[in-house]
Amino acid sequence: MASPQLSPEPFSRQLRLLLVEDDPISCRLLQARLAGDFAEILVAENGVAGLELFLKERPDLVVTDYLMPVMNGISMVEEFRSRNIQVPVILVTASMDTDLLVKAIDLGISSFLHKPVAAKNLARSIALVTGLIEHAHLQRKTVEQELALLHFKEKYHESQQEQAFRKELNILENDLYLRDWQGPQGSQWVAQALYMPHDIMCGDSYSLRRLPDGGLLIYLGDAMGKGLASSLTSMLAVYLFNLKVDALPPGHVLHFSTFLEQYTRLIQKRLLDDEIFSFSLFHLDAQSPVLEAATFGMPPILLKDGQGMVASLSCNNPPLSTYQEALRCDRYPLDGIRQLLLYSDGLNEAFLQDDSMYRDHLDSDFAASPCADQLWKKFRAVVETPEDDLTLLFLSRVDLPALREESRSIPSRLRAVEAACEDLEALLDGWGAPDDALRNGFIMALREATLNAYEHGSLAINEQEKRRLLEGSDYMEWLAQRESALDSTIAIHLCQGESEGHPWLRARVRDPGQGFRPRKPNPGGSEFASLNGRGLRLMEKYSDTLYFNEQGNEVSFIKFLPKDSLCS
Repeated sequence: MASPQLSPEPFSRQLRLLLVEDDPISCRLLQARLAGDFAEILVAENGVAGLELFLKERPDLVVTDYLMPVMNGISMVEEFRSRNIQVPVILVTASMDTDLLVKAIDLGISSFLHKPVAAKNLARSIALVTGLIEHAHLQRKTVEQELALLHFKEKYHESQQEQAFRKELNILENDLYLRDWQGPQGSQWVAQALYMPHDIMCGDSYSLRRLPDGGLLIYLGDAMGKGLASSLTSMLAVYLFNLKVDALPPGHVLHFSTFLEQYTRLIQKRLLDDEIFSFSLFHLDAQSPVLEAATFGMPPILLKDGQGMVASLSCNNPPLSTYQEALRCDRYPLDGIRQLLLYSDGLNEAFLQDDSMYRDHLDSDFAASPCADQLWKKFRAVVETPEDDLTLLFLSRVDLPALREESRSIPSRLRAVEAACEDLEALLDGWGAPDDALRNGFIMALREATLNAYEHGSLAINEQEKRRLLEGSDYMEWLAQRESALDSTIAIHLCQGESEGHPWLRARVRDPGQGFRPRKPNPGGSEFASLNGRGLRLMEKYSDTLYFNEQGNEVSFIKFLPKDSLCS
């Protein structure tokens, strides 16, 4: 007769739990509910005692009340984090104050329990957190086991995850990708997006959408936790956002508060009872210089004016949950504002080598950065490896006042193109661009833009046809025959100026062609990583900002020079 199978012991019984609660009755009630679930339950009556006991015993999990004498639960967790202790924490609180919830999320609280604590909610939170601990434990144990089988499984899962990641990227939308936006009062904006998932299944998502009334609507999401669950929440949220924008009829005038109400109710229906979701919605009106914003448990928005002064707009809603009813939407004037920085907490909460956080450097680095690339370089100079998903949306005005400018209109002839490039190179030399390497790179980008306008705009040759002709060695003969039948011109505009002490050069090249339609960006890193064609790659490499007009037959690019290196 076969012996009966014994159920495996729950993983939580291998763990030690620290319970920090000042109320004796609540403490005994929680102990009773958790009895038998853990190897040991340590008890402390306030934050100071809890910190001392934790440092002495090093338990695997902490359940703490918020309001306690001597030291509250949040202050105790701050002490943990200041010592780089990443122990999972469940916070028990009767308060749903916005500042408290935002601070708790910033500290990496794993789960929340609302007082009075219901038994099923306690069990769910304990199961969630112990599951995360067990997952990490199993990962460590299996590193050296069954290597051959693991290798096969990893290859299979990597393939599945990569397909899932491509699907994630296909859901993201950026209507300003390599395009400008005509804002109020003649302002001209561009948006640079940096999307850096820490893992294939990413909890961050974003979308920048043009509206039928000419305005701009931006979504930025950061789902709580990591892995598949957070990725599903984030992707569902951005998908619903894009679906609502796509459904807006032609000419529709957006009422931001109405859109916000409808969208958040859609999301709430799909959140779990104990789940919270951090995201932001921003509306830039096409007629008036106003930013409408509703942020839910997200980092501050940073704004910079023409003098390089940075202002911070704090979060105005707690993270979204199923029970949340009141929604707050604020309006901020954008008069004089030239740059906006929107980002997920993977940026400001990144750890430096001295265990401080990048938030201490963010404002000053943003103030000193005229473009997204320079801010990113400052970030990577102090953060070796980001430890979380990171999304950065850098919006800039590009209607910069010029100190000097020159225009040329040249016939669509190869010799005219070459002569114009030599003429403009001499012009830049006369303007005295101070750094030879930067100036020469800008000149190379200008040459490529002008050649692209000639080949692809005026002559309408595509990449496949050009490759075929080059392989056959009759490309130059073909150009001569094709251009002889044309009566068109290429317009070139060159200007130089200064913004916040940074000298800059800008080129604008317009051709008579049908225009260029950029494809969606490839996974990870800069959006420009997917640009095809030598000319576009060089323009991106030697410029800080690159964008086309709506038709796609005019390209503009800007290069910022080192601060205080003024042209003579």
